[in-house]
Amino acid sequence: MAEEAAKTLEKVLDSLQPYPEMQLLLFSGRWGPLETTLLRFAEREGHTILLYTLSEELVTRLPDSTQLKHRSYRIEQPRYNLRGRLYNHAFVFDTVPDTPESFARKIYTGIANAGGLYLLLKGEEAENAARWERVLLGSNYVAANPIGLDDRQILLSARKMHGWGG
Repeated sequence: MAEEAAKTLEKVLDSLQPYPEMQLLLFSGRWGPLETTLLRFAEREGHTILLYTLSEELVTRLPDSTQLKHRSYRIEQPRYNLRGRLYNHAFVFDTVPDTPESFARKIYTGIANAGGLYLLLKGEEAENAARWERVLLGSNYVAANPIGLDDRQILLSARKMHGWGG
């Protein structure tokens, strides 16, 4: 199953607009096939990933790559555009320890206009994708679209549109 999900993610990544030197956000508490696929994409295309680690244990197991930076996730952080940098896309591959509404608003300020947000929803979360879609629409994202990664996981994608709510 993990291979199928990684192959589908690779197709999603290949469909992104080919901007040079994109800045990508990644929220994860583990390092698995999806994270590896994202890192390979970044290395191949010359993009940079800022990983917000959701597990301090993960830091000791990160691959050695100049394309990967990491920072600990802090729930009290008001937004994710560090030093005013805007990220082209944000990938959330784990359950974030924050309310969906709060997280969607915080991350909105860190994504560039027309940038994408990609939420991995597994098992029961995938069955409740409609709730996440409502949260994203209420937080000024548009074009929410579920992408089936395998029979137990979906990647919910949405866009931040220029001039919408901030």
